Amino acid sequence: MTMLLSLMLTATPVPGDAPPMPQDLTTVPVIHGWKGRSMSPRWSEDVAKLYRHGDCSGAVNYEGSRLLEIDMLFLLSGDGKPLKIAPVNARCPDVEKFVSGRILGTLRGSFPKSGAAQPRWMRSQVRFLWSDAP
Repeated sequence: MTMLLSLMLTATPVPGDAPPMPQDLTTVPVIHGWKGRSMSPRWSEDVAKLYRHGDCSGAVNYEGSRLLEIDMLFLLSGDGKPLKIAPVNARCPDVEKFVSGRILGTLRGSFPKSGAAQPRWMRSQVRFLWSDAP
């Protein structure tokens, strides 16, 4: 993982006793009902431009188009504020930065509130589909 994968948010300080970033995604609970899965396809053309011009990999052929699925980890406070955002398998620094910024800008308030005293890691996925046809 690159340093960019763990984008620290300056608006919300991370407690010193925050849990470390999980290495096994299967141990992390999925965020159900999070708006990011339905919103992210709207950003596909922006992601496609960054992907084409960067040193990127990971998109696969899908019915004549390109599909990029990025697993996301979120360290969330008990009141649903994102403390860290980590695109796990983006394999493209420009896309990582764009997606993290877009989530903070448009989806910051869409995370579930757990009421927990300590922050916890949760996961989801964002998806992008575009055509490279002329």
